[in-house]
Amino acid sequence: MKKLLYLFIILLISWTNAFAQKDSLIHDGKIPSINDHVFPTSTYLRSSFIVTNLQAEMGFGTTSKLKLPGITIGDYELFAFEGKILFVDLGIQYQQRFTSWLAFYASFKMAGRLGSDFSTIVADGVNTISGAELGWLFRIKQTKKLNLSGTVSLYNLKGNFINVSQFIEEVLANNPYPSVVKHVPSMMVGLGLRGAYGFSPTFGLQMQFDYAYGESFERGSTQGFFSAGILGDVDFNPKWDIPIGLGVGYSISTAPEIVMNDGGFTNMFLLNLGYTGAKDFKLGAQYTYYNVELKSIEDKPFINKILLTLQFYF
Repeated sequence: MKKLLYLFIILLISWTNAFAQKDSLIHDGKIPSINDHVFPTSTYLRSSFIVTNLQAEMGFGTTSKLKLPGITIGDYELFAFEGKILFVDLGIQYQQRFTSWLAFYASFKMAGRLGSDFSTIVADGVNTISGAELGWLFRIKQTKKLNLSGTVSLYNLKGNFINVSQFIEEVLANNPYPSVVKHVPSMMVGLGLRGAYGFSPTFGLQMQFDYAYGESFERGSTQGFFSAGILGDVDFNPKWDIPIGLGVGYSISTAPEIVMNDGGFTNMFLLNLGYTGAKDFKLGAQYTYYNVELKSIEDKPFINKILLTLQFYF
């Protein structure tokens, strides 16, 4: 996978120099639109437009109170707790437009899961997944109402898992090398499709599909990951002079930075609220309701998460 990374970087530098010299077009810096419709910013559905921009996002979520089983020794269960699990997201992405049909993007992301107090930290551990994504965004088709783009991406992630209960289980099982901390790297390549459709200046629709394949967070194994989503929105600014956009959507994903494990999937219900009155930036808030599979409990708990997004266009 390292050879693949080196090849990707060489192609990136070569293509960047070539397209930067051949294309002298300059984007006007305004927020892109289709059929005069401005689309809201979404954390899980990326923009399909070939523009230069900078996006930063931060999210925080929590489960309802859960009962976490402890360690079973014989007929007894030790260290069983009740508490909440917290979820945290941080991310930043820069996208550079080179031609009217090609852009390069680089992003850094961090997702974390931990208990809300000492008892749930002991039971469920502290888990973080962080890393970078490099990719190309290229235009496939553009009409008056439709913008369709594809992506080619490379992911370099690292999982850090601190699990106290698993460490105790390994000690009790006489494991000669018990470990409370595990660091697992992962590298993947991916392809994607992004689209936006403007029905009118007021109504619009966005969609996205991504598939990545590479190293999983189980040592020595590979796995495929996918995500897909759709988001419909209404912009109240063109017709009613209210600079507010509202979106409702659905997404399904097995991406490890979202589900925080390998092999599981989640259904996400999205509600977006954004400011649409500016010419060179977008500000949005997204409420997400979704479920994930946790190894520390039998059920798939639901999470309520709020994500804030700020996007500048140059």
